[in-house]
Amino acid sequence: MKMSYMGGIKMKILEQNYQETNYLQSYEKSLKLWPTSFSSYFVETSQGKTHIIESGNKLAHPLVLLHGAKMSSTMWYSNILKWSKHFRIMCIDILGDKNKSLPKKGFTDRLSYALWLKAVLHTLEINSTNIVGLSYGALHTVNFLTFFPEKVNKAVIMSPAATYIPFHPLFFSYASGMMNSREGVEKFLGWIFENRYTVHPYIQEQLIAGMMWNNSMKNETLTEQGFPYIFTNQELAEIQTPMLLMLGENEVMYNPIEAFKCAENSSPNLTVELVKDVGHLMSMENPQYINDRILEFINK
Repeated sequence: MKMSYMGGIKMKILEQNYQETNYLQSYEKSLKLWPTSFSSYFVETSQGKTHIIESGNKLAHPLVLLHGAKMSSTMWYSNILKWSKHFRIMCIDILGDKNKSLPKKGFTDRLSYALWLKAVLHTLEINSTNIVGLSYGALHTVNFLTFFPEKVNKAVIMSPAATYIPFHPLFFSYASGMMNSREGVEKFLGWIFENRYTVHPYIQEQLIAGMMWNNSMKNETLTEQGFPYIFTNQELAEIQTPMLLMLGENEVMYNPIEAFKCAENSSPNLTVELVKDVGHLMSMENPQYINDRILEFINK
């Protein structure tokens, strides 16, 4: 009985090692889509090692990119070329999510997430920066603004996860269906894109490999004080930082018109825009418009 138990543990470890190797190989394959030079490195914090992809001029103003859940920093491949001509760009793999970052311990609440990002910026010797976040990354951006607004010059939040209004119940159904299921991932992508856009095979295979990778430190149980989170009217009203909120008219994770109305007058320096012909992953669906619009907002 003991031998059988030990054998089961050994098999589980071997399986997890295979899943991790498969994911990391798919991540590196996705990086072949990166259209400009980059460096890849880790930043040490008390929470763990944070992986960063950096492109652009080191002497230029910094721009931090925060990716959507399970997508990792490789999702920015269609945006990086244009933006890297203007900024020193740090694409941060959010600790605790499926990517190359290596967590040491879990997050306890929203403040712990903000402290982690602050520590990363401190190590990079960045006193203040512009931030662009999409979905989960947009949620992190707003969360960071509520705790450390002095660290952010301007922020762009695309398709924020929750933040202003709750997810549609269908989201949880599709999201749970992705776990350990290639078919579930394909159904999820079909749901958010309908027939407007086809994900590059490298990115899709990376997403599938991530959903097949069973790692408790990268499948955090979100706490009540953690994410997803709907910010209070007071929290939003206190954000003075200039922000651009971009919502896709074909968003399916929640009603974009309702989100628009909830957000419209929530923060004093917020611009809200409904983007035509795109859904949740708008930076991938229409990179030409997104690239130009974000540059325009940050540079004005």
